[in-house]
This record gives sequence, C-alpha cells and structure tokens, in this order.
Amino acid sequence: MKKNQNLLGIFLILIFISCGQQKDSTVSAAAADEQNKTEELPKLAEPNSAIDRKVITEGEINFETSNPTITRELITKSITEFKGYIANDNIYDYKDKIEYSVTVRVPANKFDLLLDRISKNAKKIDRKNINALDVTEEFIDIETRLKTKKALENRFKELLQKANKVDEILNIEKEIGNLRTEIEAQEGRLEYLKNKVSFSTLTIIYYKTTSTSFGFGSKIINAIKDGWSYLLILIILIISAWPIVLLVFTSILIYKKLIKKTNKQNSNT
Repeated sequence: MKKNQNLLGIFLILIFISCGQQKDSTVSAAAADEQNKTEELPKLAEPNSAIDRKVITEGEINFETSNPTITRELITKSITEFKGYIANDNIYDYKDKIEYSVTVRVPANKFDLLLDRISKNAKKIDRKNINALDVTEEFIDIETRLKTKKALENRFKELLQKANKVDEILNIEKEIGNLRTEIEAQEGRLEYLKNKVSFSTLTIIYYKTTSTSFGFGSKIINAIKDGWSYLLILIILIISAWPIVLLVFTSILIYKKLIKKTNKQNSNT
C-alpha cells in the first residue's frame, strides 16, 4: 500500500513538471513570435518612409560676353521670373577688361534652368563649378534634438507648477532657461539650413575685354603723357636744387672771367 502511494506521488510530480515545461515553451514561443513581429515592422514601413534628402547647392560660372548690357538684362529677367533675388553685385575695372560679379539666389528647383540660360548667353565659358552638400543627417539630428529638448522643457514646466520651495523653483527656472537657450540656437541653425536648402546660390562672373590689339595710337598717347610727367619731375628737381644750380652758374662765370683776364695779360706781354 505504501509502495503504491509513493508511485502515485511520483506520477503526479512528473505530470506537474510536464505541464510546467509545456507552459514555459508556450510563453517562449509567444515571446519569440512577438519579437519577430517587432522586427518585421520596420521592414514593412520602409517603402512608406522614404527620406527627403536635404541638399545645399552652390555654383559659379565665369565667362566672356559680347554685350554686358544684354547679359545683365538676361540675369535680371531670369531672377524675376524664377522669384529669386540678388545677394551681391560688384563691378571691377581692369586695364584690359571690365568684370561684373553677381551673386544670385533662386529656388532650388530653378537652379539648373538659370545655369543653362546663362551658359547659352556666354561667348566663351572659362569656368563652371557646382557643389552639392547633403545635410540630411544634420537636419534630422537637429529636429530630433529639438523634439527631445522641447519635451523636457514641457516636463520642467509641469514640475514648476507643482514646486513649493523657493530653491526648487529657482533651480527649475534655471534649467528651463538653459533649455530655452539651446532650443533657440538649434532653431536658428535649422532655419539657416532650410533657407540654404530651399534657395540655391549661383555666382555669375562675366566680362568684356576692352583692348585686343597692340594699340599703337594709344601707346603713343601714353608715351607723350609719360614724357610730359618726367619733364615736370625734372623741372621740380631743378627748382628744388636751386642753390647748387646757382653755385655752378656762378663758378662758370668766375671761371670765364679768369680765363679772359689771363688771355689779356698774355697778349699784353
């Protein structure tokens, strides 16, 4: 009888262990299934979460033009049409050419159109450079940081409403002030990037040569001008050295008198 009771106890223990193992395996399977579902979610979301690339485009074109006035009119008309604006405008007058430098900013989707239109007007293109800087990573990083800092700022404001002690209020206000400074700095950087991305920059440098030949007539005129300048300088030097000139002139007169006197004495003898 005792032996039968022992066998029954062992049988019940085995059944309990078996049920426990089955339960553990069920839980493990459910956890694994849930993990697989979690890992599959990003893969399903990838087609609908394409990243909007943020690119800063800047360029420069340097060329010779047959008519600077027509080129200027073309630039002005294109900027007005594309809803852009002039950021910088300069004129340089050299000996052999007059150079114009205009920096314009146009919407990013109009940059290529403007560059093509300007290129077709060029008599001879000397240089053309285009740079594209991808700032998508910095853009996303700033937006994420701003979201986090604003959430933390709101949390501090909630704590400020619940604070009762003066030191707690002062500490929380200090933290809010620091956060606000960081938020405004990052918001400023974000606005700068948005402006650079939305408006591309193109520096247009064009020129027209003013003398292509030897210029014999102009060189004669320049030589006459230079000779006259040298003559004036010589006169000024002579006037400045008048004591020396007077001394030389006096010495010559004395020398001539002495020679004349000597010759007269010799003739009398």
